[in-house]
Amino acid sequence: MFRPLIPILAFVLLALGANAANLTWDATNGYQSDEVELSGLLPQEIQRVLDWMNSGRKAEERGNFRRALRKYKKVNKKHPKSQYAPESHFRTSQIRLRQNKIDHAFESFALIAFVYPSYGSFDETIGEMYKIAVRRQESYKVKIFGVLPGFLNYDRAISYFERIVSIAPYCDYAPLSLMNVAQIWGKRKNETMTIYSLDRLITHYPRSFLTPDAYIQLANTHAELVRGPYYDQGNTEDAITFFEDFLIQFPANNRVDEAEDGLFDSQDVMALSKVKIGDFYFHKRADFHAAKVLYNEAITIAPKSGSAEMARSKLDKIAAKEEKLGAAQAAEAERKAPTVEELEKKAEKRAKRKVLGIF
Repeated sequence: MFRPLIPILAFVLLALGANAANLTWDATNGYQSDEVELSGLLPQEIQRVLDWMNSGRKAEERGNFRRALRKYKKVNKKHPKSQYAPESHFRTSQIRLRQNKIDHAFESFALIAFVYPSYGSFDETIGEMYKIAVRRQESYKVKIFGVLPGFLNYDRAISYFERIVSIAPYCDYAPLSLMNVAQIWGKRKNETMTIYSLDRLITHYPRSFLTPDAYIQLANTHAELVRGPYYDQGNTEDAITFFEDFLIQFPANNRVDEAEDGLFDSQDVMALSKVKIGDFYFHKRADFHAAKVLYNEAITIAPKSGSAEMARSKLDKIAAKEEKLGAAQAAEAERKAPTVEELEKKAEKRAKRKVLGIF
């Protein structure tokens, strides 16, 4: 199994620090360099490396990839600090691409980007890595027993995208990679990892052109996790927050209408949840005060929603009940109130007690 270069070895090679030389190639003269070899190799060693490179490149031109790969491997294995080492990795990656062995090609590009970042164009190297990761995500399938069609390896694709983010966190391919990772997790119905990937995108790349879409996708993902008004509304609150943040930060975005609709629906769910809790206090506990607080909260959250209309209807019912109870309580108090004659008799009794000197 082809394994990624371990970090310890990568740092050792990086410490060797192969210089980025301006190398040219032609079939007649072979490889030429416009810089002095500063790797510390002896003249005979430098000549041997050059012979391997020329021999490998000629074999590559003839289509003898097996021989070419052997020569390039000698260069990068025995003399990794030579100025030809990154070139040997690059030529290896080109052969692997032509052989459709894209995992091997990715590892060669990754080693160039991580260990020899000054070789060639760093952005182009990362771009090649990104293309391979996308192929792993969308189309590349390893055949079973070399014959039967295989399956997409999403785990490998995620690994490749994450390595791009790790090696080149400040390039344009980093937020693209995180968005692709989020899409893969979404296909696999792993909402937790989808949210984690999107949150990393908006946190670390707030100015990326993908950030508005990440906000919408985050809000929609949270909204899809809501099980209904009778359950915990933490995800509803998060959906409302991300929809609102999107509308505040990107008021001219072409997805504003979608965000407004999503916000309205999420607020309606939150308001309906308040109504259902209010119903419990109203019908089960006869706690009119608590019920009124919850119904009013529902109206405040989504004043134009159907849930708000329901809450207003409930408040009217409470008002009618309180009015009826108030009238009944007043009648009962009036019925129990003493008459004038009874009050006069009580007053006479109190006066007699004072006369007899009891008090």
